[in-house]
Amino acid sequence: MCVERGLMLMKVNAKPEQRTELAELAKIFRASIVDVSPTSLTMSTVGDPGKNRAFQQACLKFGILEVARTGKLALKREPVFSESRRRRVKLMEAMKEARAAVAGLRGGSGSEKEELIASRIVRAVANMGEGGDGELNIGDTYAAMEDGDGSGVWDVPVLNAQYQGAGKSGGIDMSDGIPKMDPNAKYTPHTISIVVMNKPGVLDVVTGVFARRGYNVQSLGVGPERTFDISRISTVVPGTFDDITKLLRQLLKVPYVISAEDISRTPFVERELMLVKVVCPRNMRGELVDLCNIFRCKVADVSEDTVTIEVSGKVSKIGAIQSLLEPYGILEVARSGRVALPRDSGVDSKLLAAIEDEGDLEFA
Repeated sequence: MCVERGLMLMKVNAKPEQRTELAELAKIFRASIVDVSPTSLTMSTVGDPGKNRAFQQACLKFGILEVARTGKLALKREPVFSESRRRRVKLMEAMKEARAAVAGLRGGSGSEKEELIASRIVRAVANMGEGGDGELNIGDTYAAMEDGDGSGVWDVPVLNAQYQGAGKSGGIDMSDGIPKMDPNAKYTPHTISIVVMNKPGVLDVVTGVFARRGYNVQSLGVGPERTFDISRISTVVPGTFDDITKLLRQLLKVPYVISAEDISRTPFVERELMLVKVVCPRNMRGELVDLCNIFRCKVADVSEDTVTIEVSGKVSKIGAIQSLLEPYGILEVARSGRVALPRDSGVDSKLLAAIEDEGDLEFA
């Protein structure tokens, strides 16, 4: 038995006289309305594939414009008692002690070499290497020396949820809680929406275009569109505007590609889904439920000493709750790629922040 979830963004025709019915339908399926325009509504729903499909069928009579969905995420449901889970819980406790030791080294006068050794101890305790015997396996397919020097898109911190492009300033402006894109940035993340015919091997061909030209894919979400004969691929790629323009031209030459668009140049809505299993004894369940309520998360599964939580939202929200759950001890994480659709309303937080900045410059 396992917990299965998928996320779907759906844009539906919505005349003024139909919006009340659509809002009630969204309430029944526990969907959230994420964008409103004079002619359409964009809704986000999370659930098992059957629920998402049923919601899509119920909205057919209104007219579905666009659909973007993630693949299926799954985490194993924990039994009432599990010896392997008990060992993992003990391992998490040992890892907490190792992290505390690392924090002590960084807070004191430890050298960089000592900090590196301590961080390796943390990875060994967490058994994050390829070997199950606690060996330290440094490197991966794109391995590099610790003192090596990379360049280009491989330097872009693609795993940083707040990254919006680092230029001469080298940092992220979070003064008002909204990450602003650095105007001096060389590489910035671009959200590309690709609609393809649902044919065998088409995803391999599309991703091959990225690989042959050296583009570093930050996120990838694939799922059926309005009908099962076409699919939508949502991907995030760091690069310059000129590079992305060339990439789009190459994608449009690929067989079975219907359209390819860089939607990051206009306001758009994006969502991501995460399932996370954390250590949670009985005396801490109330505290964890309160944290879930703050982030509007859902508890998907409970066992004797673990809780599986379902989280959906922007990438910054996903990263924030994951960092807050670290002290409890995270056992497993399953994250989807980002899915995105253009906003018909034409307004989002980044646009409003840019307009506000321009207004400040005019009155300065």
